[in-house]
Amino acid sequence: MKICIISNSHLTSDVRLYHKLAQSLAQKAETYVLSGKGMINKESNPFQIIVDAESPNKILPALYRECLRLKPDIVIPVEPLTVPVALLLRRRLGCRVVWDIHEFFAHAHSERYQVPLRYFMRFAYLMYQRVLARRVDGIIAVNQGILHQLLSGKISPKKHIVLPNYPVAGVWENSQDVPHGLSDLCKMRFDLIYIGGISKDRGILQLLKAATLLKKDYPLLRILIVGKFANEGIQREFNNSVSNYNLNRTIFYQEWIPADKVGLLLQRSRFGIWFFNPSNWRMRQGPSLKVLEYLAAGLPVISIKTSLMQGLIHHNELGALSPSFRARDIAQTIIKMLRLSDEEYAAMSARCVEISQTRFVWESLEPALFGLIDRLS
Repeated sequence: MKICIISNSHLTSDVRLYHKLAQSLAQKAETYVLSGKGMINKESNPFQIIVDAESPNKILPALYRECLRLKPDIVIPVEPLTVPVALLLRRRLGCRVVWDIHEFFAHAHSERYQVPLRYFMRFAYLMYQRVLARRVDGIIAVNQGILHQLLSGKISPKKHIVLPNYPVAGVWENSQDVPHGLSDLCKMRFDLIYIGGISKDRGILQLLKAATLLKKDYPLLRILIVGKFANEGIQREFNNSVSNYNLNRTIFYQEWIPADKVGLLLQRSRFGIWFFNPSNWRMRQGPSLKVLEYLAAGLPVISIKTSLMQGLIHHNELGALSPSFRARDIAQTIIKMLRLSDEEYAAMSARCVEISQTRFVWESLEPALFGLIDRLS
């Protein structure tokens, strides 16, 4: 059996695509991850293939042609734009189509527009997704809310399953070679680390303002930020704020790094940061993958107080939550964590690892994935 995972925007080394779905599916089938960028692996299953294309839209015909050559039994598209490609392949090859939905795409798309156009675009995009959802053979969703939004009461446990973005077991246990680009950072220790997209709604400016409030009591504080900027505007504002607030010795920035190297930086940090604007509906709907990776690495989490984060972080004593998105409240929450004794920190870190290993581990989801594939093959 052959399975092709196709994407018009993600890297072939994307955590969910390659390090989870592909690695798991490779236990049952010859598995390929196809995209326009990322790593190339033609030697071992799962395979990584780069198709030649100049843009996310022009890549679609290239993905179609490559899948025709491979003749898969199951195609797994991961964006709304790649679902029609998979449906055309089903018409041509008779393969099955399983849509892996890891985002509230309609809400994410509508955020590009101003009110009131935003609501119209969200509705239109959601209707488009619902049409696609009715045509595929199966759906894998990252949370239950996505299924309910797309299928509105027509959920079938035989065709529709939920696979959250849990970390892989032992993801940070193996010793790793330090790449040259990270050698300087790996000689340092950090108090706080943030990994993820960098934007205003993800609290980057609030973090910088909080850092200025912390400098007086913690002049040697070090904060590492790893990720991609949402746009050039936020990057300029970030750089200007670091200079204006005199944070050059406090804030350290690293561009996005391969998923299998993230552990190198987590192991050199004490606390993981996950800030987000609580008024953003999409960001409140599920715990970020990075939050779960912080826990897997034994890092207590500092985040924003919402009902979901209350249940995960506060209830299980895995960190601390700021009562608001304001910089002053964020700073006070960080101070609370920095004041933990060594014994208190060690106990909290141990709880993070334990809950990750017992409740939030990818391997616990594999039986549901294998069951869906067996029913469709």
